[in-house]
Amino acid sequence: MRGFSVAALCVAVAVCGCKKKPTPAATTAPAPVANAPEPGPAPAGGGGGGNTNYQAGAGAVQNIRNAARRTVTLNDMSQLGTLIEAEYTQNGRMPTAADIKAFLQKDAPGIAAAVADGSIVLTGTTSHEGLWAYEVDADTKGGVVLLSGRATRATADEVKQYLGR
Repeated sequence: MRGFSVAALCVAVAVCGCKKKPTPAATTAPAPVANAPEPGPAPAGGGGGGNTNYQAGAGAVQNIRNAARRTVTLNDMSQLGTLIEAEYTQNGRMPTAADIKAFLQKDAPGIAAAVADGSIVLTGTTSHEGLWAYEVDADTKGGVVLLSGRATRATADEVKQYLGR
């Protein structure tokens, strides 16, 4: 599943990310619109706006690898959240870290391997609204977290705040 996700992402980037030469008509500037706000400065570091974690100077291949890794991790965390939520619904309480590892071995061996090698850290929280798991180094560099059953990206400060609860 992980290999398929990476391959699909690489194909999507290759198809959509090609820089094509603009047509002569596209090179002319659009006419100004009355009362339109002035465009702001370009984002620092280049790479467009948004939270993409684009690393200027890292090279296209490295940035694509990072994007693929984030996509795979988000997918794994989402699956982990679904499994934990199913256990919570069935038993009426949050499963322990040992329980989670046991059913991961049976139902999701790829995610179990990520937990075993330390790529994904289970917090062992007993709170359904708490931080269930996070990507290694997310507490220092930011990364993917599983918060209340939802896989999302968080900054290092946000992860520390969630861990402190």
